[in-house]
This record gives sequence, C-alpha cells and structure tokens, in this order.
Amino acid sequence: MKLRVHRDTLLYAVQRVQAVAERRTSLQILSSFLLEAKDATSARIAATNLQIGLEMAVPAEVDQGGVVAVGARTLFEILRNFPPGQIELEIDEQYWVHVRSGRIHFRIVGASAEGYPDLPQPGKRGAETTGAAVLPAETLRNLIERTIFSISPDETRLHLNSALFQGDGKVLRMVTTDGHRMTCFEETVDVDKRFYRHDVLIPARGLTELRKVLEGVQGDLQVMFETPYVFFDVPAVAKQGVGGAEHATQNVRLAIKLVDATFPPYRQVIPRDNKKLVGIGRDVFASALRRISSISPSRTPTTRLRLEAGKMKISSDNPDIGIGEEDIDIQYEGEAFDIGFNARYLLDILDVVTGENIQLNLGGSLDGCVVREENDERFLAVVMPIRI
Repeated sequence: MKLRVHRDTLLYAVQRVQAVAERRTSLQILSSFLLEAKDATSARIAATNLQIGLEMAVPAEVDQGGVVAVGARTLFEILRNFPPGQIELEIDEQYWVHVRSGRIHFRIVGASAEGYPDLPQPGKRGAETTGAAVLPAETLRNLIERTIFSISPDETRLHLNSALFQGDGKVLRMVTTDGHRMTCFEETVDVDKRFYRHDVLIPARGLTELRKVLEGVQGDLQVMFETPYVFFDVPAVAKQGVGGAEHATQNVRLAIKLVDATFPPYRQVIPRDNKKLVGIGRDVFASALRRISSISPSRTPTTRLRLEAGKMKISSDNPDIGIGEEDIDIQYEGEAFDIGFNARYLLDILDVVTGENIQLNLGGSLDGCVVREENDERFLAVVMPIRI
C-alpha cells in the first residue's frame, strides 16, 4: 500500500481512533487501528474495542491499495510532531509502515489485518433494524451536553454508567444519574423528520466518543438501531489545520454497543410535593458557590444554604482553614430554612444552564432539590442534599 495524505487530516483521524483503541488489553491487536485503501481518492481508518467501533474516510492520493494494522498511540505520537504538509505512507511486504515527510522518515511496526476483529456494520448480522432516521446534530449535541456530567464513573454499575436515550416519535429525552443526582433534558423533534420510538442505554464511554465526533457538525446525521448496537453516521466536517486553513473533511461512522441493564425508575425520584420555590440569578449563584465552596473539606464537601425571605446565605466551614460566608439576593417568600449540598453538583448544573435565572424547588432538609431553568421546561435536575 502507498498513499499520500495531509498531516493534519491523518492526525485528526488517528487522534479519534486511538481514543477508541484499547491501551490495556490482553488482545494486543486491539491497541491498533486499521488503515485501508480501496480506491484512488480516500483511505479508511477504523478501530474497535469490541464495545465501540469508529471508522472514518479521509481524502488521500492512493497509488496502491492495501490494508494494515498500526499501533494507534505510536502513530499518533509520531504524527503530532510532524510539520504540516503532505505525508507519504507506504507498507512493505513485512508490514513495516514507512512514514515520510521531506527528509523525515519513520519505519514502525505494523501487522496483518487478518486478526483484527470485524467492525460492527448495520445489516450484516440479520438482526432487526429500525432503518436510518435523520436527526439534527445540534439536537443530539444538546442532549449530551446537558446530561453527561451526572453519569456515574463506576463502570461496574452498568445501569448508572450509561445514559437513558428515549424517543416517543416527537420528543427525544436523555437521562443520567449517579445515585446522588439526576439530570433530564428533552428536545422536540420536527414532525417532518422521520424518527422512531426507542428506549435504550448508551454507555458512558460511547457517549463521550459521540460527543467528540459531533464537534463542529452542523445539519443532520443518521441514526440506526440494530440490536445490540446503535449506529451514528456523521457527515463530513471541514477541519482547521495548522495556520487555520481548512484542508480536509471526515466522514464518520460510530457504532456503540448498547447496555443490557435496567435504568432506575427516574420519574419516581422527582419530588412532587416540594413547596419552597426559590428564584436565583444563575451567574450570581454560581459565582458565590465557587467562592465559598473553595474552602470546603475534600472528604465532606458540604456547602450550607440558609434561606430567608429575599436572601440566601451561602457558607462553608472547614476546621483546618476557616469559615466562608456570602449573602445573595433571591426570590423567596417562605420561612427560614437550612439545607446542605455538595456544591460541585450544583455547579455542574449551573454550567449547562443557558438561561439567566434558575428555580429551586425545595421540600425538607433531606428531600431532593429540583432545579429548573426559568421559562424552559426542557431541562430538569434533581440533587440530593447532605445532612448538616
């Protein structure tokens, strides 16, 4: 195989696939990716860790076709230090990968692609397929950005280390929880867009990769469910290389193996009887929380909120450092009330809220707090308090 490709184009693609390739695995081949050339104008770059498959087509000048397995991390580290411009790749009969640019020449170990696992492809396994549906990239991006922060990092708890992705034909919903907080965001889909009904769990790692491939994507993408996978076909996106010049595009297919588990009954977590309603400016609240929580003990990061008519006192007490307090104006007409939170959980929510004001719906000092955006019913979060 012999081809020429722009350094920035190849670097971007390898950076994406090396995030999917397994670095610590008993199957050494999974730490590599496939580089394949079948036609004269493009090359295919693909990787899988048996849970996620990622492949993309990159423009290239191909003199001779072929396929090889290349160490993903190795090639990425080499390419990131190359100067911008054309790079020549050549694979010899012993699967050595020659990488050349001007007077630079690397020869790195490659391997036959015969032992590389097949990447998931829709329609190949005879499973039931929903058919490709069109979804605005911005809609999917919003669903992910507004909820991904509250996924549990514990990979042994599959039902929490994933996002619930639901569709009822008109409304798309994504829900995440780590057991201490829950976040839900909904988007209405244009009825002219042919969509489907689904109720699936997307693993956290897959959602992270989807978030990456959606960067900068405008317009629509295609989504297809085929048990046990979901496929996302993302259209070509112009990328800026060194110096800011747009030079290449990537077509991406991401396959994610769905989680076979039962998501918690999240609707039962949403308090229905919280009577204490508080209105707060997002930026004022976030700034005060960051200041006061900066001295919170790391083991018990409790920040106390004391509500009084028209005022909230935010305080934190650390025996090793001292006490921090700040008063802010709020809209509240109820009785005086104290409640404690992990400020990080509240700040995560405030970081994804887009409106100027938020509403807190509070019950007792140990009841979950419902957080909403003012005049926007699409977003809802529940945060459990800390006993004070």
